[in-house]
This record gives sequence, structure tokens and C-alpha cells, in this order.
Amino acid sequence: RTAYAFLMYRRDKMLKEVAEKRLHAIKEFTELGSGFKIAMRDLEIRGAGNLLGAEQSGHMEAVGYDLYSKMLNEAVKSLKGEEFDEESFETTVEMDMDAFIPATYIRNEVQKLDIYKRIAGIESEEELMDMQEELLDRYGDLPHSVNNLLNISLIKSLCNSVYIQSLIHKDFDVKLIMYPKAKIDVGRIPELIKLYPYSLKFYAQSNPYFTYQLPKPTRGKADTIAILENLKKLLMDFKSLL
Repeated sequence: RTAYAFLMYRRDKMLKEVAEKRLHAIKEFTELGSGFKIAMRDLEIRGAGNLLGAEQSGHMEAVGYDLYSKMLNEAVKSLKGEEFDEESFETTVEMDMDAFIPATYIRNEVQKLDIYKRIAGIESEEELMDMQEELLDRYGDLPHSVNNLLNISLIKSLCNSVYIQSLIHKDFDVKLIMYPKAKIDVGRIPELIKLYPYSLKFYAQSNPYFTYQLPKPTRGKADTIAILENLKKLLMDFKSLL
């Protein structure tokens, strides 16, 4: 049977921040099977504690559950004397275009958060197309901002796979900052630049980076689809440096 709970408090009573967060979590996760989600949200709110020490309150709320789990896993492996991948790094992508899910496209906030999470996990063109088909089937034609979001997520994954730590796009200019410990064959950089004469340049600074000039349309404004496709092709060519 479906059960109901009515939580009441005095009118105009000022609730504590933690109480507000817990009430919001209960209100947000209402479908069957949400107990785990509520428990994880509560874990984030109150902190999981220092599992490897004597402290009973940690800093999980500050870093979030995913990062906390990653840090905890690395700490456990370190104490066990096991090796973990020190070359993992976070990639940031800043694109000069709209990339979000409009409230009018997916009205249910829980579904929207789930879709955002799944889009963030896109790692290939096939996964992108599968996501496009699912969204089209469930919610109708994709708005431009959603299509941009899908492609930017793939671009972020491609950047990470070729050791690009940051991609910054503004108008027709793109800056690609390399991860300082990038495992690439520097000797192949001239070959890559030859594929993009005059548009791709390399700067061997203390923190090396590339600049890329996007093709400009003969008339009218830049097409966001063309920009995204150009960047995906460029990043695929970057794989020649690995």
C-alpha cells in the first residue's frame, strides 16, 4: 500500500537550514524506491564522518557525495599500500552558447536531474545519439539548448581523453589548455598543426596550450551545430598525439 506522512509545524516558524534541506529531500523524492535517494541526501546533509579516524562529523556536505567517495576510495587504497590512478583530473568546458534543459521541456524536477546526470556520462557519439532518440521519444523535439548540452558533454569527455584540462570558447576563438602531466607524444604536435594550417597554434608555456580559430561563415551568425561538429573533429584528431 501507499503510505502518507503529514509533517506540520507552526505558521511563520523559522526552520533551521538542515531541517529545510531534509523536508525538501522528502518532498523531492516521492516515487516508490526513493528510500535510497533520501538516505544518500541525508548523508550529504549531515556528513558521513571521518571513516578512517575518530571524528564523527566530516566535510561531505562541502565536497558532495561523488567527490567524497572518490577521496575516500583513494585514502583506503593509500592505507592498504595499493596504487591508484594519479593521472585523473577534472576537465572544464566553457562554451559561448546556451546549454541547459528548459523547464518547459522536462517539467518533473526528479526526471530532469536524472537526465542531467546521464547526459554528463556521455562518452561516445553512439551514446549521444541514443540519448537524443530517448529524449525525442519521451519529451518530443529537442530544443537547441538541449542538443548543445548533449554535444558539449561529449566534447568534455573527448577533451579529458586527450589530456585537455580546459576548453574555453568565445565567438570564433577556442583555447585548449593541456593537463600539466599529459601523456602525449610532443613530437607529433607539428603533424597535428599541419592538418589545421593558420587555425591551430601551439604555445609551449609552463602550462602548454593550443589556440584554434573556428571557420567563419560567409554570411550570417555562426551556426552552433557547425561549431560543435568542428570541435568534435578537432578533438578526434588530437588522439594522434597519444
